[in-house]
Amino acid sequence: MRNTYVLICVGIFSLTRLASEEIVIYAPVAQNILIDQRNSVRYSPINLFDDNPATVYAVTYNKISITKPLLEIYFAEPVRFDKLSIKAGYFDDKYFIMNNRVKGLKLKVFNCNNIEYDKSIVLDDKMIEQEIYNGKTIVGSKIVIYVNEIYSGTKWNDLVISDLVFHIDGTKQKASFGKGQCIYGLTFHDYKYDNQGRLIYEYSQYGKSGADEKYYKYENNKIFMAYVGMDDDPSALNYKEVSSIDDKKMKETEYFYSNGVIVSEKYVRNNSFYINQYFYDQNNRLKSIVRICENENWADKYTDFEYNQEGLLIKKTGYDDATIYTNRYN
Repeated sequence: MRNTYVLICVGIFSLTRLASEEIVIYAPVAQNILIDQRNSVRYSPINLFDDNPATVYAVTYNKISITKPLLEIYFAEPVRFDKLSIKAGYFDDKYFIMNNRVKGLKLKVFNCNNIEYDKSIVLDDKMIEQEIYNGKTIVGSKIVIYVNEIYSGTKWNDLVISDLVFHIDGTKQKASFGKGQCIYGLTFHDYKYDNQGRLIYEYSQYGKSGADEKYYKYENNKIFMAYVGMDDDPSALNYKEVSSIDDKKMKETEYFYSNGVIVSEKYVRNNSFYINQYFYDQNNRLKSIVRICENENWADKYTDFEYNQEGLLIKKTGYDDATIYTNRYN
């Protein structure tokens, strides 16, 4: 009998974790991002959390849809704050009025599926840090920001936000990146390969909705696949020829390097795209990939990698809108 993973939503959190009062983010997902051809993450939304107004998140203004979130910020675990402020615009006297600035925005704070706060705000056109929430302590697993009105810039057709700053009890909170803990769904994948590195087996578990298995074999330069569903007999494999293992090939992939390693990649497919930003550990091994931009509802917003003592990849865990999936490698 196949295992079934239970769908849960973790709304209870450790007081010990909250004592540190650090904001841990697992994915800042942007509707749009301004692309610098020399550095694809120069205007990354990750810049919103470094408390450095010289680094900014910027978007191409005429590509923004006001009916969709400009930003969805998913936290690694529920966070506490009693004030949230924004530095809207490029905080330099020379450039502030040249870029478009946020005038009207809408802020939503979610604790898992519950909406804790929902309000529209109008900002002053000043180069100052402005509050977009100030009240009783609020707990959130995700915040969503819509932009519906701007102050027009004198030169560039963009929109710039320098920082988002969280506070608790009068203290500014630090921000970092980590794994997601608010789970309302779980998907599990397991893969096996032959001695030539070819995929020969795939197991997929979809929460309570069921599971399936796929077996692959290779003959005369052709690929054959046998599908086994929940109610099928795995001892009676019915192989059929398939054109490829994955028909959803990306049409274009751009890689950006720094000091000999990939720092980001841009995927383009059918006029939609997303950008992944790469992070490395002290041994220069890939530690995580954070999805920072998308203009379609594509998954895998955060990905973690684990290695064994020999330095070989053994597990990849991804987080999509608080849903976790895990791939294991033998």
